[in-house]
Amino acid sequence: MNTNNTPCQRRLLTTAWAGMLAVLLAMLLIDPLKYLMRGQYEELSKTLQQDPGTLGLRVLMVMLCLNTLMQVGIQMFAGRRWRSWVLAITTLYGLFFLVHQGVHVAGGEALGLHTVLDVTHHLLALVPTGAAWRWQQESADVPRA
Repeated sequence: MNTNNTPCQRRLLTTAWAGMLAVLLAMLLIDPLKYLMRGQYEELSKTLQQDPGTLGLRVLMVMLCLNTLMQVGIQMFAGRRWRSWVLAITTLYGLFFLVHQGVHVAGGEALGLHTVLDVTHHLLALVPTGAAWRWQQESADVPRA
């Protein structure tokens, strides 16, 4: 399937990954800002120890780096293996956040601003997954833009 939509798929991929990065950063900042505005420093410390916790913070840092590197890699590389890798990572990245939100909802977390950010992230994850699938299906001989 050589539709020569490579530039369009790449733009969609990088734009959606950038959007997911912006939402992820907002998710990271919303609770600390809420506690800081109220002067609840001890409560903030306790909350951050629970979520994200030390391991969660490390995972988030890896995800931030992955997100940024994916945006650059999508623009730099176009080989068939790379496109398959982009499809797999994009799909797993989106699923990770869907499962993570499911855990929070199952744990009784109230709906709120986090829910809006989570749903936005899930919707954004659909766009690059579709674009990655279409890009992966294209012939490797499509000229780069």
